[in-house]
Amino acid sequence: MNTKIDNRMGWIRNIEKIKKKGTKTYIVEYEIATECRIPGVLDYMDSKILCGPLTMEKDLNGLYHYSLKIEYYQNESYNQGEKNRKGYYFNGGIVGEIMSIFSLYFRCRFYLIATYTGELSDHGLRMKKEHTLVYRACNPAIHPPIFSSSNKNFAKGLSDFLNLIKLLDDKYHQQFILSCGHYARSLKEVGIDSEMVFIRLVSSIESLSQFIKLTKGDDLFKGKKIEDIIKIEDLPKDDMDELKKIFETRKAKVKFVNFIMNNSHGCLRGGNYKAKHCKIKKVSLPKVLSAIYTARSEYLHNGDTMYLSSPIHGGEKWDTDPTVGMTIDNRFFSASQKLPYTYFFEGLVRCCLINFLKNSQNLLQK
Repeated sequence: MNTKIDNRMGWIRNIEKIKKKGTKTYIVEYEIATECRIPGVLDYMDSKILCGPLTMEKDLNGLYHYSLKIEYYQNESYNQGEKNRKGYYFNGGIVGEIMSIFSLYFRCRFYLIATYTGELSDHGLRMKKEHTLVYRACNPAIHPPIFSSSNKNFAKGLSDFLNLIKLLDDKYHQQFILSCGHYARSLKEVGIDSEMVFIRLVSSIESLSQFIKLTKGDDLFKGKKIEDIIKIEDLPKDDMDELKKIFETRKAKVKFVNFIMNNSHGCLRGGNYKAKHCKIKKVSLPKVLSAIYTARSEYLHNGDTMYLSSPIHGGEKWDTDPTVGMTIDNRFFSASQKLPYTYFFEGLVRCCLINFLKNSQNLLQK
């Protein structure tokens, strides 16, 4: 008899295992850090996940440190039944999942500093493993939101957010945590490589945009399958599968734009601005998204350069810089190629991921 594989996130499966009476568990403590000062303590599911401040002052890198304790089921195999190629996997394990979710919720970047495990004696001494910290301090004006400590508290809202993720339909778990992982990794590129920020953010959306169903109006071939256009039944199976994959990939850009448009409610705010030409309105958003996706694809496939907005003092609340076309050496960049500030697109992606999570829950309740 085939047993259905539980492909929910690892931290959820782990908690359900350790809730059973008589289950042997152990605790691992992690030292994590971020630029933001976050007060309060997260005590989730009777301290199955516990997180709070470890230091009150910034270290030499400008980071605040926090203690994250996770209780683990002693058996490392969380899934029941056989494994397969479509089984759940996240690089970084449960602690990686939690840190990625923290990054999405708090809109800041977290770094793993050290891991404390076991006890060497009855006195409770622990083993410490230090992790390589790849960090570069940068001017907060480059990406203001991720350096702000306002409205951040481990004790307010985070438990509810974790509960919301637990209620997510099983079929979305793998792609949602991959999306969170790409989002978290994009933040770590701020101040290092702005092009990689866009690349990671596009991947974050693509992890979930595969669930978008296109209408005939969205598709060049009006929803037709590849079998309806060319004869492929005589091809070997591997060749046929590859051709089908290529055929479906061409829809990726439309799905990317549609996913954001469908989940961007509340992301773009109105109001009066002195520099209205530097704000992106919803009506012009599809063109901006198309430019971002095209720039990402040309960067990856052709090694081409992205036309990025340049940070300007006093323009921290703008969505894009005020320049239009630009000529550099013998290259002319048109206004349509201009990409917005990284923090505009990052904020938009974050908003869409959270809206997707909430929308998925609303569908379950209907």
